[in-house]
Amino acid sequence: MMISGLVVTLAEDPRQQTLALDALRRDARIQLGEGAGRKLPVVVETTTAEESTALVEALGCAAGVDFVDVIYVDFSGTSGAGA
Repeated sequence: MMISGLVVTLAEDPRQQTLALDALRRDARIQLGEGAGRKLPVVVETTTAEESTALVEALGCAAGVDFVDVIYVDFSGTSGAGA
């Protein structure tokens, strides 16, 4: 298991924010924190680094998302950690 901490910056348009939040809530790999303004802390759990990278890239292109900052990545639960 790979854990990543992200900060998602939502769009200014409230309708776009709602679209983004609905999509984030539907993805079982994503846990949402308490937002502050347009900033939303997110924890992502994936099985591989490739899956994590693909998910972050998809989030960055999602409707209602302006930007995604990767704050933290824990590789310790993946095979090959420490190699």
